[in-house]
Amino acid sequence: MPLCPRTELDADVSRALSALGAATSEPALDALAAPDAVAAALTRLPPSAPFLLRAAPPLDGASSGHGPEPKAPVWIRGTLGGADVRIAPCRLPEGQRPSTTRVVRLVVTSEKRPCCDAASCTNQRTLAVAWAELEQAEPGEVPRRLLVAAAADLDEGRARARVARAAAPLARAFAAPLEAAEGLLAVPQEPEPSPEAPLLPAGKLARFELRPEGERLVLRDHESLGPRQTTRRNTVLGAILLALALGLWIQAARALRAGDRNLTIGFGAAALLVTLTGYAFVSVARFGARYHAPSAPLFWVGRDRFVIAPWVSRTGAVDLLPEGRLGAAIALEELRDVSTPRRDDHVAVEINSDHGPMDVFLTDDEELASFWAAALRRALGDMAHPKARASARKRARERAASGEAA
Repeated sequence: MPLCPRTELDADVSRALSALGAATSEPALDALAAPDAVAAALTRLPPSAPFLLRAAPPLDGASSGHGPEPKAPVWIRGTLGGADVRIAPCRLPEGQRPSTTRVVRLVVTSEKRPCCDAASCTNQRTLAVAWAELEQAEPGEVPRRLLVAAAADLDEGRARARVARAAAPLARAFAAPLEAAEGLLAVPQEPEPSPEAPLLPAGKLARFELRPEGERLVLRDHESLGPRQTTRRNTVLGAILLALALGLWIQAARALRAGDRNLTIGFGAAALLVTLTGYAFVSVARFGARYHAPSAPLFWVGRDRFVIAPWVSRTGAVDLLPEGRLGAAIALEELRDVSTPRRDDHVAVEINSDHGPMDVFLTDDEELASFWAAALRRALGDMAHPKARASARKRARERAASGEAA
């Protein structure tokens, strides 16, 4: 789906970064999206060097039909080896100032959840997260803790080790202890060998965010107004269709009075169809007008499925039903790859499955597309069922390919 123009977001983000003494061109750290890149970047910084970290506030509980309501991320401005930090919303309104506080410690918590929705699956997936706990110097302005890293794995020890490996460099950067909320926490001395991921400038990173929301990992677009973007268009189309339907109903009534059965049926059927279509447009416009979330979800993955363009509530929470605007959720066993093909002058972040390729979003920035494609690959891998059996469609395709080779 094409991205809307970047206007207000750029201004708000630039204001927030300027208030923190940073620039939109400065590399920003996000251990939720690229933990390996954060660890590598912090090891290269000289002592007392400033750094910029994006973190996420805690979310409230989910409802019966939707996930938790989204909240905008924040920027943390710190210096390597110092606990004093300044914090500002990702989008800073005019007249608001950053908060000043200290990082007291980093705490790792974990929670077990079902692996998938299969009745025969008894596996439990562990979501381990790292929180930066703050000294509340200015009550009410920032949460007492902020989410800085997360990892999901079927093995509890491996999930905790992965999040500890991502959080340990941050703990050293804040000169704060890294602790476990329960039990002991084993922090690997050396990071696992992996290709180094690039960092994005803060101005580019601000647009999208990938974080846990309940049992799902959700990618959000903080520039998008969601359903509110098309409210005016849908209102106009609905009004036009309802006006046309009124004319058709009048013609149907005239035909009825004239005793022309065929015209009555024809005008009546057309009037009913146009009325229902117009009412649908007006209903969608009414929903969009009441949508008041600060972002729109583009993608979620969880319980061995993923959805592109999910349904949302008026508060922006993702619908828990395994379906979205493009159809039913797709099982991860049917996933082929995540790529960044070109679309004329744009680059797409594309997820290809047995059901065909689907674009998560389009952008004109290849670096941005590559960054989020890598983040989505990691998220999809974290939520996949163990030893997934190939789907019937995939087995048929493999048999056809082997037959052609023979």
